[in-house]
Amino acid sequence: MLTYDGLSSVHNTEISWSRSLRFWLLLLFDIPAVVCSLFLLYHLLTDRSLRQSLANHSIIALLISAFICQIIDIPLYLDFIQRGTVWTQKPIICLIWWLVDLGFYNFNSVLVAWTSIERHILIFHDQWLSTFKRRLLIHYLPMTVLVLYLIIYYILMIFFPPCQHVFVYSLPVCSSYPCHLSHPIFGLWDIMVHGCLSTLLIVIFNIALIFRVLMQKRHVGQTVQWRRYWRMSIPLLSISALYLIFNFPIMAMVLAHHYGWPADSGVEAQLIAFFLAYWVIFLLPFICLYSLPKLQYKLCMIIGIGHQVHIGRRV
Repeated sequence: MLTYDGLSSVHNTEISWSRSLRFWLLLLFDIPAVVCSLFLLYHLLTDRSLRQSLANHSIIALLISAFICQIIDIPLYLDFIQRGTVWTQKPIICLIWWLVDLGFYNFNSVLVAWTSIERHILIFHDQWLSTFKRRLLIHYLPMTVLVLYLIIYYILMIFFPPCQHVFVYSLPVCSSYPCHLSHPIFGLWDIMVHGCLSTLLIVIFNIALIFRVLMQKRHVGQTVQWRRYWRMSIPLLSISALYLIFNFPIMAMVLAHHYGWPADSGVEAQLIAFFLAYWVIFLLPFICLYSLPKLQYKLCMIIGIGHQVHIGRRV
């Protein structure tokens, strides 16, 4: 059965990149990511029109999860680099770190998969959401159940595991290896459902979305309507592409180990892939900003670019 045993070599070593290089890479990308996340969340939660848009609800959930990683996961990693060991060397720190690093990251992957499915409804079947009861059953209830399931699942697996955790304080993220990942049932469920199935759903439903939008352009014959479909598709396609770029190599290597690839093969490549996965968290807020023109304009006005552009046009 599929577990993380094939990656034991990865979890028992550290990436060859120097700690100083990793420190500055993480720090220089995390600071603007935190600022951008705060800006987006503030306006998405305080602007009524943005807050009530059904398409923005998954973006808000993704940004909150990413923000938690930015302010907990990354600082703990930076502190580890500075100290050379995990702060305080107490199990509770490792448990919290695992919850954020593994739980919230997988939370986002599963949520992107659900969003890939739901976006078809929002674009092509918006009449299904014409009443509050329909919105409750089709939009709010599934997302609420999914969020609660993922939070409860990872809290139980990490804080009340069906096995005995091993904490390695001399490695980043305490070796990033909660024991349930080696469990014959829960390890299989985690990698196959939260990992591989989520990635597969993202691929299938985003390809289907592109195909349907292009078919609409061909059959509808209304440029304005087609452009509306395309604008509604861009945010999801951009976020999905980000997750696939960084997640697909990890999933491919995990499956390769399960089907016979030696455990000590490609260790450095896997370590690099796991480390680069942090850039999903760093780049997500900027991709979300790109998909929200209203907030792009507000940001430009805050930093003065919008005023300069307006004056330039008048001149």
